[in-house]
Amino acid sequence: MSRGRVSSEIANAVGYTAKDWLAYGDQPNPSTREKMILLAIEEIIELGPADFNTNRVCDRLDIKHPMVNHYFGNRDGLIAEATWWVYQHWAAGVDAIMHSAMKNPRKRLEKFIRSEIAFSKRMGGMLLLLHYPISSKGSQEIVDRTYGDQMQRYFQYHLALLAVTVRDIRSGKVTPLDFDLTNFPTTELLATPSIVFAASQISWMTHGVAMWSSGHHLGSDKMDNPAISKLTTAIALDEYIKLILKVAEKEV
Repeated sequence: MSRGRVSSEIANAVGYTAKDWLAYGDQPNPSTREKMILLAIEEIIELGPADFNTNRVCDRLDIKHPMVNHYFGNRDGLIAEATWWVYQHWAAGVDAIMHSAMKNPRKRLEKFIRSEIAFSKRMGGMLLLLHYPISSKGSQEIVDRTYGDQMQRYFQYHLALLAVTVRDIRSGKVTPLDFDLTNFPTTELLATPSIVFAASQISWMTHGVAMWSSGHHLGSDKMDNPAISKLTTAIALDEYIKLILKVAEKEV
C-alpha cells in the first residue's frame, strides 16, 4: 500500500499480497473484515476523511456494499475501527523505538521524535482521525466509548517512557525500561513533577511538529525553487528537534 495509488484509480485489492496488507499492521493474511479496515485506512490517508467513501472499499474487494453495515454497523463504525487500528499500529511503533536505543537516552529521544515525524508524513489524512477524530460525531463517540480507556492507558505509558528518558538524560544514568502497559511507574515518576512536566512538554512539542509535517506547508511549498523549499523545511525540522532535546536537557 502506498500513497498515490488510490486517487489515480480504484485499485483492485483482491490481488493484494502479504506485503500490501502489512503496510499498516501485522496481519499478512487478514480476514475480510480486517481487509476492509486496512483499505479504509489507505483510502483515508490518500483522500482524507471527508471524501472517504465506504463503497470504494467494497468495490476494491469485490464485495457487496451492505457488508459495511454487516461488519461495522455503518460508515462511522468503519472509521472508528480504522482509527483504533492505526492507533495500535502507532503505539507499537513508539514502544519499539523507545526500546531500540536502551543505552543512550538522548539518542532514544531523538529517534522517537524523528519516528513521530516520519509516521505523520506516511499517514497523511489518517492522522487527523488518530489525534482529532472529528470527521463525524458518530465515529468519535464510538472511539471514545469502545477504546477511550485503552487509549488513555497507552498515553500514560508513553508519557512514562518519555519521563524515564528525560530523567536519564538529566542524570547521566541509564534506567532499564523494564515496564509495560500493566505496570508503568506512575507513583515513582510523580515524585518528580519537573520530569513529568518536561515529558508532557516534549510530547506536545513532538505532536505539534509531527502534525505540521503530515501535510503540505503552503508557505514553503509555493517557493519558486523546490530544492530551497525542501532545504528550508529540513532546517526548520532540525532546529525544532534541537529545541525539544534542550527541553529534555533542561537548557530552556
